[in-house]
Amino acid sequence: MTKRFSGKSFYQNVYIFLLVTGIILMVFAYLLYRHTFIPLMVPIGIVLVTGLIAFVLVRKHYNRIYGIRGFFYALSNSLLAYGGMVSFLFLLINYYGASSVDEGLVLPVKRKHLAIDSTGRITAMEKPSVIIHHQGVDKELVFDFARYPQVIQAEYVVIDYSRGFFGYDILHSFDVVQKLPEGQP
Repeated sequence: MTKRFSGKSFYQNVYIFLLVTGIILMVFAYLLYRHTFIPLMVPIGIVLVTGLIAFVLVRKHYNRIYGIRGFFYALSNSLLAYGGMVSFLFLLINYYGASSVDEGLVLPVKRKHLAIDSTGRITAMEKPSVIIHHQGVDKELVFDFARYPQVIQAEYVVIDYSRGFFGYDILHSFDVVQKLPEGQP
């Protein structure tokens, strides 16, 4: 005999699919976040607000489908599934809706992260990085191992960026320089 269509198991599969999709899209949202000058609280706020709205809308149905009480599972599912999807869409629209005009900017290095000791030897297998401040956001830029000498001596970073759809700048490329290029204030 063939099993009849069961609405309960269908919706359980839908909720699992939404959860897995939301988690995967949250990973992609993180990758987009790394190239965007945006405060961390904006994507987190989007996840929380969207997740809470979805929680209010689906809690009773979710609990009925899974035969549970309480709010933990429905809330965590809503935050990860719906919040992850909406935060990814927000960052995706900001990234791909960016202006096609690239702008260049020279920024001072705020802080360096180098895994070297006082004698100049590398102490850990970590890539060198610098932290810059742009649009009210501190952003860490990571360089290859081959760039260690340049990053150690660097005082400035040259970035190429464009204005995102929602106004958050998109980082296209970056490089370190030892001193201020000619013609810069």
